Amino acid sequence: MMAERNGIKLHYRSVEEVKQAYQFENLQSFLDVYYAGAQVLKSKDDFYDLTISYLRRVSQDNVRHTEIFFDPQTHTKRGIPFETVLNGIYGALVDGRRELNISSYLILCFLRDLSSEDAMSTLEQALPFKDKIIGVGLDSGEIGNPPGKFTQVFDKARQAFYR
Repeated sequence: MMAERNGIKLHYRSVEEVKQAYQFENLQSFLDVYYAGAQVLKSKDDFYDLTISYLRRVSQDNVRHTEIFFDPQTHTKRGIPFETVLNGIYGALVDGRRELNISSYLILCFLRDLSSEDAMSTLEQALPFKDKIIGVGLDSGEIGNPPGKFTQVFDKARQAFYR
């Protein structure tokens, strides 16, 4: 739906091919599929649709609270504004609370395989939205990207009262 809406040709020809791609050998093989799939997300509606679909699905399993990690750098490095990512996701969380009775928190994650300067820039972009984001974390490729690389970013996040 999103790929079609955004005029993006998917690598996979069927749902079965997508399911086959989700047979991971390691973190990097998962990330390869994840980043390829993320290319279809371009608009606030895309982020909203993905998030509300997730909430509707987990509500079927009686989930009543979720803490969602999101990594805006995956999208901002493609030219998608931080606000587009955040507002799409957050709008769905508000609707999920109202429609599905699912409470939620957002946790901003920095991509380990990018620089600490990129992470700091992302944190700076997040500061005006502190009311929508509860904490910060790391995700993406771990090999060669130790958490210590982001000490200054986490210090600044702590000073801003992020968990």
